[in-house]
Amino acid sequence: MDQAPVHLLRRRVHQAVSGGRRMLALDRDAAADARLLRRQGLATAADLLGTLHAAAADRDRDTFGRLLPADTAHFARSWLAAAVYTEELDRALCAAAWGAAV
Repeated sequence: MDQAPVHLLRRRVHQAVSGGRRMLALDRDAAADARLLRRQGLATAADLLGTLHAAAADRDRDTFGRLLPADTAHFARSWLAAAVYTEELDRALCAAAWGAAV
């Protein structure tokens, strides 16, 4: 793998910004990406990715089958958690590569 596995989560964070929650809700590779993150020892990243995808796809229906408004606050919190984690992990990996104390 040419990049640190965290790029899988970073890519989804960027996709949410450029394409919106619909882009993540339709993503079929989410489970495979989460499994790869877990295999690489990044269980928190896998959990955050799963939460982000679940928040993107979370749309309830009323008794007539109409879509109810999305919980945008839940999606925003999920996105923010994934973005902050990704940034901090990138920083820590960079510092470790340079031999700096984290």
